[in-house]
Amino acid sequence: MPGTEHLDQRAPSRALDRTQLPNLDLAPLFTGDATARDELERRIRNACLETGFFYVHNSCVDEGVIQNAIAAAHAFFRMPDDDPLKQAVHNRHFGKKKGWGPLFGEPAYQPGTVAHVESFDLGQQLDSERYRELGIEPNVWPDICGFRDAVQAYYEAVTVMGRALSEVFSDMLGMEREFINKHSGDGAPRTLRLLHYPENQAQADERNVGISAHTDFECFTIMNQTADGLELTNIEGVWCQAPSNIGSFTVVLGDMLERFSNGYLKATGHRVVNTPWQRFSMVLFFAVNGDYEVSPLPQFTGPDTPSRYTPVTQDQHIRNELERAAANQQSG
Repeated sequence: MPGTEHLDQRAPSRALDRTQLPNLDLAPLFTGDATARDELERRIRNACLETGFFYVHNSCVDEGVIQNAIAAAHAFFRMPDDDPLKQAVHNRHFGKKKGWGPLFGEPAYQPGTVAHVESFDLGQQLDSERYRELGIEPNVWPDICGFRDAVQAYYEAVTVMGRALSEVFSDMLGMEREFINKHSGDGAPRTLRLLHYPENQAQADERNVGISAHTDFECFTIMNQTADGLELTNIEGVWCQAPSNIGSFTVVLGDMLERFSNGYLKATGHRVVNTPWQRFSMVLFFAVNGDYEVSPLPQFTGPDTPSRYTPVTQDQHIRNELERAAANQQSG
């Protein structure tokens, strides 16, 4: 059962042949051309089983929405850490679930590592009563002109794309097309992370990394990155350098798709190396509801394929992984 604890942080990576990387046109997901959609879904399945990740373009997300969100991230992260606007949304005030996470505050997904990244986290924008009903921390927003509008527009647009991809993944699992979406409502920890990696080549070593090797805890992840530095594991577990200027987004598989499929689909390991250039990343984790218990689906188990995964809710799996990462920090 590959996962975060089995990834080799220090394994070398290799460059990829850009012409061989799956860069898929998502337009058929948003038009009425059934033939084109069937072909796209076949290509997504092949990418998951043969490469382990894929790039996409021609999604439903307007380029202006992407650029406005990147500009908002720039505006926030260029503020000094002691700026009152930044301090007001420090995640220490919000159980470390929402708001700004300072440099070196990221969990140590691998023992003996320190992450040279700062973050801003938010989830679904709900009304205050719904937050209380679900026991979820409300989003917090820095008092920067245009920040909330730009970031929320990005969140909502990428969520539309995520729901379209969820139909494809549900079909790959042999379920009705609405299976994942049906279980991904207000209670889903669908977190958007704005990540800032300052230039840091001088301090790069085995301990000081951009972010250490891990798989994501949800179903799948949609990433937009402004510069190179991301590395991914392919279907064979080999680390590969993932270029930033292919398509608009990179899609990687998460732990819950692996669990649903009993390992037929494999979560994509990924890490970020330190670079001599600054980079930003916007990452949306597409999850099922926090209280939904995930276990291998019946079609992936049998006498010759016993279940490899213990049932666990989405929220509990996230807690388990974060507790393990916190223990790594304490031991390091």
